[in-house]
Amino acid sequence: MAAVAMWWGLTGCVERLSKTEYHVECNIDKSLNVDSVALIVHEDSYDKLKLLSRVSVDSTTGAFIFDGQIEKPCVAMLKFDNDSNAFMFVLEPGETLINIAASGVVITGGELNHDYMSYLKHREAIIDERMELLKNYRQLAAPDSMINIDNERHMVMQDSILADSLERVTVSCINRADAVGRIVFDRYVNTLSPRNLSRINTAK
Repeated sequence: MAAVAMWWGLTGCVERLSKTEYHVECNIDKSLNVDSVALIVHEDSYDKLKLLSRVSVDSTTGAFIFDGQIEKPCVAMLKFDNDSNAFMFVLEPGETLINIAASGVVITGGELNHDYMSYLKHREAIIDERMELLKNYRQLAAPDSMINIDNERHMVMQDSILADSLERVTVSCINRADAVGRIVFDRYVNTLSPRNLSRINTAK
Protein backbone atom coordinates (compact mmCIF):
# COMPACT_ATOMS: atom_id res chain seq x y z
CA MET A 1 0.00 0.00 0.00
CA ALA A 2 1.32 3.41 -0.92
CA ALA A 3 1.28 6.22 1.58
CA VAL A 4 -0.39 9.06 -0.27
CA ALA A 5 -1.21 11.58 2.42
CA MET A 6 0.17 12.95 5.65
CA TRP A 7 -1.53 14.29 8.73
CA TRP A 8 0.56 14.88 11.84
CA GLY A 9 -0.47 15.66 15.38
CA LEU A 10 -0.36 14.42 18.91
CA THR A 11 -3.35 13.75 21.11
CA GLY A 12 -3.74 13.80 24.85
CA CYS A 13 -3.09 10.07 25.02
CA VAL A 14 0.64 10.70 24.52
CA GLU A 15 0.85 12.49 27.86
CA ARG A 16 -0.37 9.35 29.63
CA LEU A 17 2.33 7.16 28.13
CA SER A 18 5.80 6.68 29.55
CA LYS A 19 8.93 7.30 27.50
CA THR A 20 9.06 3.62 26.49
CA GLU A 21 5.36 2.91 25.88
CA TYR A 22 3.70 2.87 22.48
CA HIS A 23 0.05 2.90 21.51
CA VAL A 24 -0.72 2.20 17.85
CA GLU A 25 -4.36 2.73 17.02
CA CYS A 26 -5.46 1.74 13.53
CA ASN A 27 -8.55 1.85 11.37
CA ILE A 28 -8.75 -0.12 8.14
CA ASP A 29 -11.36 0.20 5.41
CA LYS A 30 -13.72 -2.76 5.68
CA SER A 31 -13.69 -3.12 1.90
CA LEU A 32 -10.13 -4.46 2.20
CA ASN A 33 -11.50 -7.57 3.98
CA VAL A 34 -8.80 -7.91 6.62
CA ASP A 35 -9.50 -10.21 9.56
CA SER A 36 -6.21 -10.03 11.45
CA VAL A 37 -3.04 -7.94 11.50
CA ALA A 38 0.44 -8.78 12.77
CA LEU A 39 2.87 -6.21 14.18
CA ILE A 40 6.42 -7.17 13.21
CA VAL A 41 9.64 -5.32 14.08
CA HIS A 42 13.13 -5.51 12.65
CA GLU A 43 15.72 -6.36 15.29
CA ASP A 44 18.90 -4.56 14.23
CA SER A 45 21.12 -6.38 16.69
CA TYR A 46 20.15 -9.79 15.30
CA ASP A 47 19.26 -8.69 11.76
CA LYS A 48 15.98 -10.55 11.87
CA LEU A 49 12.24 -10.00 12.12
CA LYS A 50 10.32 -10.48 15.33
CA LEU A 51 6.57 -10.87 15.72
CA LEU A 52 5.44 -8.61 18.55
CA SER A 53 1.71 -9.22 18.39
CA ARG A 54 -1.19 -10.36 16.24
CA VAL A 55 -4.68 -8.93 16.72
CA SER A 56 -8.10 -9.36 15.18
CA VAL A 57 -9.75 -6.53 13.29
CA ASP A 58 -13.14 -5.40 14.58
CA SER A 59 -15.52 -6.54 11.85
CA THR A 60 -17.88 -3.63 12.54
CA THR A 61 -15.51 -0.67 12.81
CA GLY A 62 -12.34 -1.93 11.15
CA ALA A 63 -10.36 -0.90 14.24
CA PHE A 64 -7.42 -2.62 15.94
CA ILE A 65 -4.86 -1.55 18.54
CA PHE A 66 -1.30 -2.48 19.51
CA ASP A 67 0.09 -1.55 22.94
CA GLY A 68 3.49 -2.31 24.41
CA GLN A 69 6.90 -1.01 25.32
CA ILE A 70 9.95 -0.36 23.21
CA GLU A 71 13.39 0.90 24.18
CA LYS A 72 13.97 2.97 21.05
CA PRO A 73 12.27 3.67 17.71
CA CYS A 74 12.62 0.88 15.17
CA VAL A 75 11.39 -0.25 11.78
CA ALA A 76 8.02 -1.99 12.06
CA MET A 77 5.55 -3.57 9.68
CA LEU A 78 1.84 -4.23 9.68
CA LYS A 79 1.24 -7.57 7.96
CA PHE A 80 -2.34 -8.22 6.83
CA ASP A 81 -3.68 -11.77 6.71
CA ASN A 82 -4.88 -11.45 3.11
CA ASP A 83 -1.86 -9.61 1.67
CA SER A 84 1.65 -10.87 1.04
CA ASN A 85 2.99 -7.31 1.35
CA ALA A 86 3.53 -5.44 4.61
CA PHE A 87 3.11 -1.74 5.35
CA MET A 88 6.27 -0.27 6.90
CA PHE A 89 6.34 2.51 9.47
CA VAL A 90 8.35 3.61 12.50
CA LEU A 91 7.32 2.11 15.82
CA GLU A 92 8.21 4.81 18.33
CA PRO A 93 7.21 5.63 21.90
CA GLY A 94 3.98 7.60 22.15
CA GLU A 95 0.73 7.45 20.27
CA THR A 96 0.48 6.67 16.57
CA LEU A 97 -2.76 6.72 14.62
CA ILE A 98 -2.90 4.90 11.28
CA ASN A 99 -5.84 5.08 8.87
CA ILE A 100 -5.67 2.52 6.07
CA ALA A 101 -7.81 2.77 2.94
CA ALA A 102 -7.63 1.30 -0.55
CA SER A 103 -6.28 4.65 -1.77
CA GLY A 104 -3.43 4.81 0.72
CA VAL A 105 -2.34 5.28 4.31
CA VAL A 106 -2.50 8.28 6.63
CA ILE A 107 -0.26 8.35 9.73
CA THR A 108 -0.83 10.80 12.57
CA GLY A 109 1.60 11.24 15.44
CA GLY A 110 5.28 10.68 16.05
CA GLU A 111 8.15 12.83 14.82
CA LEU A 112 9.89 10.04 12.90
CA ASN A 113 6.72 8.97 11.12
CA HIS A 114 6.12 12.62 10.29
CA ASP A 115 9.56 12.76 8.66
CA TYR A 116 8.97 9.51 6.77
CA MET A 117 5.61 10.63 5.45
CA SER A 118 7.10 14.01 4.51
CA TYR A 119 9.68 12.17 2.39
CA LEU A 120 6.95 10.10 0.70
CA LYS A 121 4.91 13.21 0.00
CA HIS A 122 7.95 14.95 -1.50
CA ARG A 123 8.77 11.85 -3.55
CA GLU A 124 5.22 11.62 -4.87
CA ALA A 125 5.21 15.30 -5.85
CA ILE A 126 8.42 14.92 -7.89
CA ILE A 127 7.15 11.76 -9.60
CA ASP A 128 3.86 13.49 -10.47
CA GLU A 129 5.79 16.40 -11.97
CA ARG A 130 7.90 14.04 -14.08
CA MET A 131 4.78 12.21 -15.28
CA GLU A 132 3.19 15.51 -16.32
CA LEU A 133 6.38 16.44 -18.15
CA LEU A 134 6.37 13.10 -19.98
CA LYS A 135 2.72 13.59 -20.92
CA ASN A 136 3.47 17.00 -22.40
CA TYR A 137 6.47 15.63 -24.28
CA ARG A 138 4.42 12.83 -25.83
CA GLN A 139 1.83 15.34 -26.97
CA LEU A 140 4.49 17.46 -28.66
CA ALA A 141 6.11 14.39 -30.21
CA ALA A 142 2.84 13.03 -31.64
CA PRO A 143 2.81 12.34 -35.42
CA ASP A 144 0.47 15.27 -36.08
CA SER A 145 2.64 17.69 -34.08
CA MET A 146 6.00 19.28 -34.68
CA ILE A 147 8.27 19.40 -31.68
CA ASN A 148 10.73 22.25 -31.46
CA ILE A 149 14.26 21.05 -30.76
CA ASP A 150 14.74 23.75 -28.13
CA ASN A 151 11.53 22.68 -26.36
CA GLU A 152 12.68 19.07 -26.46
CA ARG A 153 16.05 19.92 -24.93
CA HIS A 154 14.35 22.02 -22.26
CA MET A 155 12.03 19.15 -21.31
CA VAL A 156 14.91 16.67 -21.18
CA MET A 157 16.85 19.05 -18.94
CA GLN A 158 13.84 19.55 -16.65
CA ASP A 159 13.36 15.81 -16.33
CA SER A 160 17.05 15.33 -15.54
CA ILE A 161 16.85 17.99 -12.81
CA LEU A 162 13.77 16.37 -11.29
CA ALA A 163 15.34 12.91 -11.41
CA ASP A 164 18.47 14.19 -9.69
CA SER A 165 16.36 16.00 -7.07
CA LEU A 166 14.50 12.78 -6.29
CA GLU A 167 17.74 10.84 -5.90
CA ARG A 168 19.32 13.54 -3.72
CA VAL A 169 16.38 13.63 -1.30
CA THR A 170 16.43 9.82 -1.14
CA VAL A 171 20.16 9.71 -0.40
CA SER A 172 19.76 12.42 2.24
CA CYS A 173 16.97 10.45 3.92
CA ILE A 174 18.95 7.20 3.86
CA ASN A 175 21.97 8.92 5.39
CA ARG A 176 19.92 9.88 8.45
CA ALA A 177 21.01 6.45 9.74
CA ASP A 178 17.84 6.03 11.81
CA ALA A 179 14.62 4.04 11.42
CA VAL A 180 13.39 6.41 8.71
CA GLY A 181 16.61 5.99 6.77
CA ARG A 182 16.40 2.22 7.12
CA ILE A 183 12.89 2.09 5.64
CA VAL A 184 13.81 4.38 2.75
CA PHE A 185 16.93 2.28 2.11
CA ASP A 186 14.94 -0.96 2.05
CA ARG A 187 12.25 0.45 -0.24
CA TYR A 188 14.11 2.77 -2.58
CA VAL A 189 17.85 2.07 -2.70
CA ASN A 190 17.32 0.13 -5.95
CA THR A 191 16.02 3.33 -7.59
CA LEU A 192 19.36 5.12 -7.18
CA SER A 193 21.96 5.50 -9.90
CA PRO A 194 25.47 4.12 -9.32
CA ARG A 195 26.72 7.69 -8.85
CA ASN A 196 24.26 8.37 -6.04
CA LEU A 197 24.73 4.93 -4.50
CA SER A 198 28.30 5.95 -3.81
CA ARG A 199 27.01 8.86 -1.72
CA ILE A 200 25.29 6.59 0.78
CA ASN A 201 26.90 6.54 4.19
CA THR A 202 27.91 2.87 4.45
CA ALA A 203 29.13 3.36 7.99
CA LYS A 204 25.60 3.57 9.43
